[in-house]
Amino acid sequence: MDIRTNGSYVYFLIDDNLVFSYKIESLTYISLHELRNSQHSAIYDLESYQKFQDFEHENREPIQGRGIFLGEESLKEIITQINKVIKMQKKTQKIKGKKAIHLVATEQIASQLIVDLNEQIEVIGLDAALTFGPLQQLNEHYGQMERSEWFYENINREYEEESPYMITLVNKINSMDDMNEERPVYIWCGNNIEEQLALRFFTFLFETKPNPLYLINTSDLLKKKVTSKEQVVHTAQLKSEELKAIFNQIDNENIISPKTKERLITEWLAIANAKELLRIWRNQAILPVAIDYYDHTIVEAWKRMHAEEQIDYIMTSQLIWETMEEENLLIDHNFLEYRIRHLVYSGVFEMKGIPKNRRRYFVRLK
Repeated sequence: MDIRTNGSYVYFLIDDNLVFSYKIESLTYISLHELRNSQHSAIYDLESYQKFQDFEHENREPIQGRGIFLGEESLKEIITQINKVIKMQKKTQKIKGKKAIHLVATEQIASQLIVDLNEQIEVIGLDAALTFGPLQQLNEHYGQMERSEWFYENINREYEEESPYMITLVNKINSMDDMNEERPVYIWCGNNIEEQLALRFFTFLFETKPNPLYLINTSDLLKKKVTSKEQVVHTAQLKSEELKAIFNQIDNENIISPKTKERLITEWLAIANAKELLRIWRNQAILPVAIDYYDHTIVEAWKRMHAEEQIDYIMTSQLIWETMEEENLLIDHNFLEYRIRHLVYSGVFEMKGIPKNRRRYFVRLK
């Protein structure tokens, strides 16, 4: 697909005589939603005698009432190229700002910080589901494609079409890469697998950057600075006043030392390069385990539900909830749904319904 830019416009040669034009309206990376809903995109005829390199949309009328069909890969390519142009424009404009940025493991925590801290803060919620799947070279195109392919083959994300996993993740990685080197970075985490993995990945992304990094371990600081007796393992569990108290007491003691930074990066690389595709949090450490680690737990949860409710076929969503609730698991429910489907395909469970999503099918033990 041929591409060229004209100021804030990006042109794509879709066919021999069709040009798709997209106007960049801000320096925020786009996703599929912005591409589909832009009011400043159009399709133009390319006259047979006119070369694409000479095309300009000014003083030309776009084609009205005609759409074009583009496959998923073509749409992803268009989004990737537009975001590359945005990245170049950011560098050209040399956007400055020393205001701190906050990095957290999930969008849920990001929303909580914005609301509870009641400040105009900038927060990036990773939502990368780092607990499972390939992680090698996740900051590079090759690793991102490998992980994207694994997710496509195994994980049934209900909102994938509206918010493609990898496009969203790459946009967030790019946002961190573009960050001014003088901006302080606050990394929030609790003592659980997803947040601890995010901590190491965030630190790895800033390996060669001089930004001051601050570690805000909410599980530890809640006891140390807020003197709470509660056992909190996840930042999302904190009350508003607890978050505010922790935030207001951040000082130079929270800065990640060069030695700690090196340790976290080394740990990330060891985890990312491990052959195991599942990670758990045990004894205050990240442990790679076999992908079927929770299969027995799922089967035992089904047996409990079967004994208590005296029903054969149990809805998958209810089985997932029971597994997470009884075992106190902090893991993405999409992973457990993937393992339940695997147990169906391997002959452990029998299925009734359509595995379109976890509420559409039921399983029983064979």
